[in-house]
Amino acid sequence: MSILKRENWWAWLLLGIGTTGISVFFLGALLEVYNKNAWYAKWYYWALGIILFFFPAMVMFFIFYMQTLTNVCKKLEVPGSEIYAYPYAWILCFIIPIIGWIMFIVLFIYVNIWYLVKLHQGSGEKWIKTN
Repeated sequence: MSILKRENWWAWLLLGIGTTGISVFFLGALLEVYNKNAWYAKWYYWALGIILFFFPAMVMFFIFYMQTLTNVCKKLEVPGSEIYAYPYAWILCFIIPIIGWIMFIVLFIYVNIWYLVKLHQGSGEKWIKTN
């Protein structure tokens, strides 16, 4: 049984609800969205963030989460990648008060729901390894 099959989309829904979205990291590993040379793979960045009173580590974790989520959405061909895959769109939404914050929340909800929709539509099946 592969968890990327179309009929197992509900498992991702339950994992997403049960882990408050952290299951995206596991989905990212299955879809091979991680790069071993990226900033998040370097242990000393995380150590420095933790040493500096955890706040930088929390910000780094959120950025890592958003990067993983947007890469998962790109692999599953969620529509709108020209907006959500562009990091400056997220930064602008975060910086601009009220309207930007509302758009940030809308964009965040959009990518969190649409990857489940694409799994339900069967977009994850082409990433199943048949060894």
